[in-house]
Amino acid sequence: MRQGVILALLATFMATSMVSRPAAAADAITLTLGGRIKQFFFVAGQTQAPAEALNSTGMFNDTRIAAEGRTVLDNGITVRAFARFNAIGREAVNVDEAYIDVVSSFGRLRMGEKAGVNATTIGDPVPQAFLSVDEEILGDALKGRTAIAMRDAFTFKRFTRNALGVSYQTPELLGFKVGVAYHPSPTDSAIGTVDAAVKAHDAVDVTAGYDGDFTGGTYRIAAGYFRTSSRVGGTDGGQAWNVSAGATYGGLELAAAYINSQPSSGRDEDAWTVGALYGIGPFAISADYRSAKRRPVPRALVLLPARIFEEHVERATLQTSYKLGPGILVGLAGFYAAQRDVLGDNWDGGGVLTGLRIDF
Repeated sequence: MRQGVILALLATFMATSMVSRPAAAADAITLTLGGRIKQFFFVAGQTQAPAEALNSTGMFNDTRIAAEGRTVLDNGITVRAFARFNAIGREAVNVDEAYIDVVSSFGRLRMGEKAGVNATTIGDPVPQAFLSVDEEILGDALKGRTAIAMRDAFTFKRFTRNALGVSYQTPELLGFKVGVAYHPSPTDSAIGTVDAAVKAHDAVDVTAGYDGDFTGGTYRIAAGYFRTSSRVGGTDGGQAWNVSAGATYGGLELAAAYINSQPSSGRDEDAWTVGALYGIGPFAISADYRSAKRRPVPRALVLLPARIFEEHVERATLQTSYKLGPGILVGLAGFYAAQRDVLGDNWDGGGVLTGLRIDF
């Protein structure tokens, strides 16, 4: 039986289980408005090609508006609807996320535009004092010279973004939770029937996580597997797996993550990252390092000296921030990146950025 049919049956079963007896809204539906505004200014220096004249200063930002409706039925089931929009219209589609959650003692069923359970379970792969997974130095402040994925690089959101899908996550039991997500068309939010001849299709990710604690701190571990079918004659299918771990002790947080991506093209990627954050009162400081490699040729051409032109990226950031008030953060970050492209040329660059984040 095809993956899509299996996931559809699972979703139907969970939905009917969660509403197995008639229920009415015990609480009135409440509507909450929110959002975030991030503004960054940077100064950077980097290696340039002969025909380039890259400006040493620049800005980037992220502004989004969100609305959430929530109610609790008299049988204890929580129904939540969420929509978030890109407030600055640089994209062809301005909806960032739009989904519905049904949460009960059986777990959480989610349908709509949202990254799968892998991204939800792992969250930030490493802690950052000022930036987040929505910002990526390579591409925002420095020019990327390789085809290596850097933004959302350590979760399966790198493959699906916020494509339409359905997911189910079990309730936590003794610290463990397991989730599965299905996207009919993982490369975009196509509506209706998907033509498998022209689009990647039937993407599934399965993720398990464990949260525990020890004297004075907590720890977490998560691992996942992703697979998608490519279009007929295409190379956008493939599989991937990842692991993530982190721990907190007082104001200190440590975390690391690794991902192996095996697209149908055979140009595999391996990436790992490690980071640490220390916070005391309104102050926080963090440091993180990332390394990623991409094969220059398909796996089928194993006789070629693949490492000669292997793409490679290294990136390090040092960040500090100060909390001015609830949801208001000002910060400073220094960054450096070294890149080797498929031709074997080396590019490096670095700089500093500052800015303001407001979450409301």
